[in-house]
Amino acid sequence: MTDRPITFDKGPRPGTSILADLLDIDARLLSQVARRMKLVQRAAKGRQVLDREIEKQLWSAFDQLSRQQGLDPRLTRQLFALLGSFGLEGQNSRRAADKPFTLIPRSEAADIDITGPRSRTQTRMLAVLAAATNQSVRLSGVVLSDPLIELVKALNQCGAHLSWTEDSLDASSPEKFTDDFPLRFEDVLVFAGEEPFTLYVLLAFALRDVGRSKFAGGASLKALDLRQLDALLPVLGARLAPMNPRTRGLPARLESGGRMASRLELGPETPPLFAQAVALAAWSYPEGLRLALSSDPRAASAQADALDEVLTVLNLCQVKAERKGQEYIIPAGKPKLPKAPALPLDPALSSYILAMPAMAGGFARLSGKLEMPQDVLADFKALGLEPGFDGGAATCRNAPLNAGQTLVMGRTTKFLPLALALAVRAGGARVALPAGAEGPVSRAWAMDLLDRLGAGYEDTDDTPREELVITSGPTRAWEGVWTTPDPWCTLALALLSFIRPGISLDNPGGLAALWPRFWALFNAMPMVRDMAPAPKEPEKHDTKPKNRRVKV
Repeated sequence: MTDRPITFDKGPRPGTSILADLLDIDARLLSQVARRMKLVQRAAKGRQVLDREIEKQLWSAFDQLSRQQGLDPRLTRQLFALLGSFGLEGQNSRRAADKPFTLIPRSEAADIDITGPRSRTQTRMLAVLAAATNQSVRLSGVVLSDPLIELVKALNQCGAHLSWTEDSLDASSPEKFTDDFPLRFEDVLVFAGEEPFTLYVLLAFALRDVGRSKFAGGASLKALDLRQLDALLPVLGARLAPMNPRTRGLPARLESGGRMASRLELGPETPPLFAQAVALAAWSYPEGLRLALSSDPRAASAQADALDEVLTVLNLCQVKAERKGQEYIIPAGKPKLPKAPALPLDPALSSYILAMPAMAGGFARLSGKLEMPQDVLADFKALGLEPGFDGGAATCRNAPLNAGQTLVMGRTTKFLPLALALAVRAGGARVALPAGAEGPVSRAWAMDLLDRLGAGYEDTDDTPREELVITSGPTRAWEGVWTTPDPWCTLALALLSFIRPGISLDNPGGLAALWPRFWALFNAMPMVRDMAPAPKEPEKHDTKPKNRRVKV
């Protein structure tokens, strides 16, 4: 560590305001962050992790300097982890500023008649159950996203036998395999990728074994705060300890094998996906599990939605799980999976496609069974759209949208961009925002998007913070390049491009985490029909290490 005095902040400049000084400091901070990122990339040499000795020295100096400045140690640890993410994150297909991805769809009315995207949630849960029970299953028409592939690879590291092609997922059962539970976590460092559900489900199944399990992950899981699980895991006979004491995420070590309670009460901070993962694994616990919802109404609602999805899958697999009041009961036993289950349509992805005629005109038909969420269906009807669900398909036709409606689907993060797009198209609406810490973050990027579109909205001290009031549609051409905060927002911008062509993005590749084939559908407009995927050999999993000898 250098002994030179720190001269970064030279104090207030004469004749400047506090705002001007803050803007100047932020500009210099970001410049130094960008410089640090390049140095980290050079030190990492193409990997997603720094040399352990280098990281120890960096943290030692960072911690000492932060204490000299009187900074909060907890926030300092978080800041160090975030700074480390710059330069160590995976390639996210960001485009150069001079080569943006510009959305200019054709102006003809939509004519969409395709097999709709299948449920991503049921796909991954059935894949997990197939891996955990050593049963042969074939899932057809799956949405082959990056998180699904990461889940398959993580399960294969633990002893599963899963493979995939462009439109299917297969689980095989070795003929000589006799163990009822093939997944093994002891003495294996499992890489969980970037998706929290993958980590949570690995933890949930590792709980049943006595021993120590280690888990690593990408940048998003390194930044994930796992302290939310500290109150729950001891009830299940385990504890989770970060292997890096200056972060709250991965890598982490799970110590399990204590007595597991037969009832678990979820807290207000319990992630719904963790509740879902535990419920999915509960049949393998000695006494099963009863899960009680949180006493907080909004947290309980999100947890119930996630647990209802588990009940559907467990009941499909002949596990008699049920809900009684505020409790979910999953008995001990072994699921029996159908050989080729028929997956329903994905509610969220299908809702975005069914909203496309409201933007482009025309008609959309998605083959498959769809249960649209009640809030989304109610908002569609309030706007004047009438989705149909007859004849084994979901349909929706263009109609004039009613302005001034209250769109409650915005309370759910993945439906907020859709609510904003429909509100802008209608010429105004009140859009509910997510609760908790997500609310202010969502409000900030939503107002940035509306400003770029030239759409009117209310932003005064009297405006309720839990909603965003949009007063008019777009009034000017799109300028500049935007980075969408998540793939759902990318989908919404694709819809908005029908009424405001020329929207430019620098991260269209983010849809690989959600629905990689969407851009093929978008580029095929206005007439979209099913297209056969390109032939490709299935991915194979080889359980034996490949010890190659090289002769020189």
